[in-house]
Amino acid sequence: MPKRQSRSAYLARRIQATTGVSYTTALGLLAPNERWLALSGVLRAHGMTVPADSLHRIVRVDAEQHAWWKAYGLIEHAYRELRTVDRATFTTVSQACKREADAVAGAAGFLPAGYEMGAEVYHMAFLALSKAGTVADGRTLAGAAIGALDDDPLECSDVIRSSGRRPVVYRTAQDSCGPDTEYAFAARDAARAMAAASRIRFRGDEQWYEAAGLMAEAVWHGSVAAGLAPLHGRARFREFLGDDFADRAGAARQ
Repeated sequence: MPKRQSRSAYLARRIQATTGVSYTTALGLLAPNERWLALSGVLRAHGMTVPADSLHRIVRVDAEQHAWWKAYGLIEHAYRELRTVDRATFTTVSQACKREADAVAGAAGFLPAGYEMGAEVYHMAFLALSKAGTVADGRTLAGAAIGALDDDPLECSDVIRSSGRRPVVYRTAQDSCGPDTEYAFAARDAARAMAAASRIRFRGDEQWYEAAGLMAEAVWHGSVAAGLAPLHGRARFREFLGDDFADRAGAARQ
């Protein structure tokens, strides 16, 4: 009997049949979000199997949906730039790619567009930071949590304040406690900043930037909790922090 093909192989064949790209190209479109995948693995390693399993499923859905959008990008490039596809073919294939992308999200209970997936991932990053705040050395947890966040502070602002498939609840981190180590202290500060950002409502640019500033604080503290320099590799977040933030952050730990 022939071997049962993997889900990735099956989807690659469907993308190939829909768009005409090679099987190898189609298979390459199914790359997972490595940063989200890393967070899932770290959560599992620390006994947090429920969020780890949920995040692993989200990674799969995200990869499949994005594969169809990438396929759409290829056919659009072939039509608009390479001129190797006619208008009728472009219209038919691009519409099919959009339908498939929407269907992938819908089958998992997500809206076709928006921040629902990201909102659930951010909440799991928050759980990882909260856990890191309860152990003396949670650098692995904190590093994976911060790594799962977007590189754009304003994007973070939108995602942290959005709902997942169900309302995402950031239980207040104000009273969280744990070991009095630099890593644990910083992880708790990062979790508190994320919780505070999640509570800011969508009203206008002022709130948009306020939440972005709090997410910059979360990344600052999270970097320290991960054993890195503040905002390591995240220079774009610096402009959302006041000039005296470093002094205030240091004073709070004394």
